[in-house]
Amino acid sequence: MKITHIVEASATGTLSMLALLANAQAEQKNIVEVIYSIRPETPKNITSFFSSEITLTNIQMCSGKEKASSILKIRSRLKKTAPDNIILHSSFAGFLGRIASLGTLHKSHLYYIPHCISFMRKDISQLKKLTFILFEWFAALKKSAYVACSESEQREISAYIPFRKCHLVENAVNINVSKAKPKASTTKTIITVGQIRPQKGPKEFAKIAKHALSMDPNLRFIWVGDGDADSRAELQSSGVTVLGWIPKDEVITLLNTADIYLSTAKWEGMPVSLIEAIYSGLPLVASGCAGNVDIIEHGLTGWIFGDNETAANKIIEIVNNPHTAETVAKRALEVAKTRFTPQRYINDMSKLMSI
Repeated sequence: MKITHIVEASATGTLSMLALLANAQAEQKNIVEVIYSIRPETPKNITSFFSSEITLTNIQMCSGKEKASSILKIRSRLKKTAPDNIILHSSFAGFLGRIASLGTLHKSHLYYIPHCISFMRKDISQLKKLTFILFEWFAALKKSAYVACSESEQREISAYIPFRKCHLVENAVNINVSKAKPKASTTKTIITVGQIRPQKGPKEFAKIAKHALSMDPNLRFIWVGDGDADSRAELQSSGVTVLGWIPKDEVITLLNTADIYLSTAKWEGMPVSLIEAIYSGLPLVASGCAGNVDIIEHGLTGWIFGDNETAANKIIEIVNNPHTAETVAKRALEVAKTRFTPQRYINDMSKLMSI
């Protein structure tokens, strides 16, 4: 079988899920191609994420001019290769790939995985949200199956795009269960991973760090990732160490040696970084946004907060009650061993694509 993946957002969780699925399909002896863009946050070693059996084709889709020209380039490439299945990752690639396929590729099956669909954003006006919905309706002229990564995203898609079937396939991670942590230190590390942008709530992270540090100066707050310069400066002025983008193996090492994972996101699909934190044995303190609430059962597998003060107080409570935090983290890990495994994800996608 010939399978083509198209991705514009070639970084973070989207890249992780794409690589997991594409590599598994190549291992099953399918002919797999990945059409991708390079963005500032794209890993320099992106080719190392994929099996040597996979064909990698770079088509830039990021800027306005690139988006316009990429439709023709994608269309030409797809007509040449005529894949049996086309899998579109992220809202931009989902739009471009479906428009590029209009009126052609009648035998190809399209699967669209938004990884948090555009109209779920909380930093846009109602007019812009309506615009994104209209774009989705237009692109939906090309028949494709929507694949939501969380129940929250599935509800949103089903509510606004009721004329297209939306399936649920939750995200997964491909890392080993955490190893034993190093000996205890008087400095407790609170970490998050993601691009510094409004979606991830850097302002909230800065405020929580500042509040928590006023109660316990022995804490250390780390943000792994980069992005908006003003938000980065605000994080640093609040006592947060910003590490920028670092290789994946170094991220996992940091998670394995941290003490608490803090998510201040305002909206998510289903955050891969949160699942990776569970596998690293970290207790989770997370905002009550879509995606986060799909992973965490409050008080049982982590803690959901509604305001910055509550988050800061919970961090202090965890530091002072490590046994309770360890119990909750272990419970979350036991759930993850079944719910978020690569094989479960691959099986779910294979079953969907065989319908």
